[in-house]
Amino acid sequence: MILAVGIAVVAITYWRIWYGVDLTDESFYVVEPYRFVIGARPFVDETSVTQQTTALLVYPFVRAYYAFEGVTGVVLFVRHLQFLLSLLVGWAVFSSLRVFLERSCALLIALAAVVFVPFTVHSLSYDSVGSSLFTVGCLLGVRSLVDRRPRRSAALAGACLGLAAYAYLPLVVPVAVCVAVRAALARRGRVGGGVPHALLALGLPAVGMAAVVATAGFSTVVDDYRRSSRFLGQAGGLHKLHLIASHEWTTLPLWYALLPALVLLVILWRVRPVLALPLLAALPFLARPPKVVDFAASLEYVAHFGWLALPLFLLVRRRHGATLLLLGVWLPALVAGLMTAYSSANGGVNFGVGFFPAAIVAAVFLVFAFEDALVGAGRAELRWLAVIPAAGVLALLVVADTLPVYRDGTLSKLTARVTTGPYAGLETTPWKLGWLGRLRSDLASVGPNCTISFFNDFPAGYLLTEARPDTNDAWVATVARSLVRTYQDELIGYFRRHSYPDVAVVVRRIPYTRNSGRSNYYWGNEPLVNVLRPPAYRLVRYRRGYSIFERSGTPCALKTLHD
Repeated sequence: MILAVGIAVVAITYWRIWYGVDLTDESFYVVEPYRFVIGARPFVDETSVTQQTTALLVYPFVRAYYAFEGVTGVVLFVRHLQFLLSLLVGWAVFSSLRVFLERSCALLIALAAVVFVPFTVHSLSYDSVGSSLFTVGCLLGVRSLVDRRPRRSAALAGACLGLAAYAYLPLVVPVAVCVAVRAALARRGRVGGGVPHALLALGLPAVGMAAVVATAGFSTVVDDYRRSSRFLGQAGGLHKLHLIASHEWTTLPLWYALLPALVLLVILWRVRPVLALPLLAALPFLARPPKVVDFAASLEYVAHFGWLALPLFLLVRRRHGATLLLLGVWLPALVAGLMTAYSSANGGVNFGVGFFPAAIVAAVFLVFAFEDALVGAGRAELRWLAVIPAAGVLALLVVADTLPVYRDGTLSKLTARVTTGPYAGLETTPWKLGWLGRLRSDLASVGPNCTISFFNDFPAGYLLTEARPDTNDAWVATVARSLVRTYQDELIGYFRRHSYPDVAVVVRRIPYTRNSGRSNYYWGNEPLVNVLRPPAYRLVRYRRGYSIFERSGTPCALKTLHD
């Protein structure tokens, strides 16, 4: 039965990767390694720091694919890579938890790691790669403390933590915490493997960033991080910590039921633990987010559910592995959640990215409590019922990560398959398919010998044309009006050093569905808008959602068209 559930969950997860076309975040995750494939230099020809190190890890795979297929279907290809990564993460979680749990419960919790996808974006983003590798590193690190071959497990854990920190640099802080905690626990238990674990966990990101600095230059890398912090909200003061805490509280709709349930649980556990079984089964649902069918729902659920490990630890603290999991996994995950939230412009929403390992610990403690209650009541033969809370957690994550579609229509409306271009193979709405076809047609005459730039907030454009990107920011962001001039002046400086693009596309509306999308507003004195004025440029295409400009004297002549 449990095996059938596992096969069904994996099948649903795989089926889900074929649906939805996102022209913003996911496209950006693919554009970054693609740009490196066609010659862009990390941190020199791209100033946004969020995805670049992850893109360097993805680069070899995209380069191999590009050699055979070009960009056709590249988005679906990267989704397949993410699916394979999730399977590897699931296997690592399962093998780690088998030390502490029965096979069926370990499998259900491991399947949650397969299903969980930040923002339901099935791609290799810094969020998904960082969270996945950090989770594996923490759990394998704990497993190495009780493993027969601790050095091998510790080395693999260190490698995963090191790659996680390189893919998502703020994770270097919780990785250091993880290394310190494991070293303390290993010394207490006289377990080896500490040296390779620490060297790989802290050495890999150090060596990786040293290589980046050696090629791009120290000042360039520092300037890029300062620019991202100043303009893109990827930092903050104490006020941001307050916003993170406020977000966590306001996205817990059933707090009035959850808090009394926890108090009652502790009381019943002292009186007669078997009476607490209904409460234990209900806990995964009492921690649900405001909207289960929302692209941020799984992140909000993980952020709430992971905290339950603390009160549950009071009930199961004598179980084998409980203390190891709390200190070696939950504690570093708390630091990771704070770092991913603090360093992201999304703030509190991103807390769940780093906190996901804590949710796994909470699920394990739920199973522990369920088993202990049954055994204490003399019903050890019913220990298999401990799959109930694990199944509840998995069910909520399946719904939260399957039904929502990031910046596209609902699943029932994704009935049109893209047959050509970077999104080939994906299902979207008939309307968005037509919109993509029209944009590709408008850019069809812009050949590979031409250069092109897109702004604002439209990284997908660089996948939709054969022209070479001419920008140091594949995602020209919308920033506060007071920062527009300073922010855009750096991009114009890049143009002055490398020549202005032959073609520029100004995107006024990025469609999500026919009736929803992101509207971009441009002020008349914006530097990028001024660059496109005659006689330097002329308008050659005008659509309701975008305009295409051609540089005067360019050989990339386009036929004038108005709509």
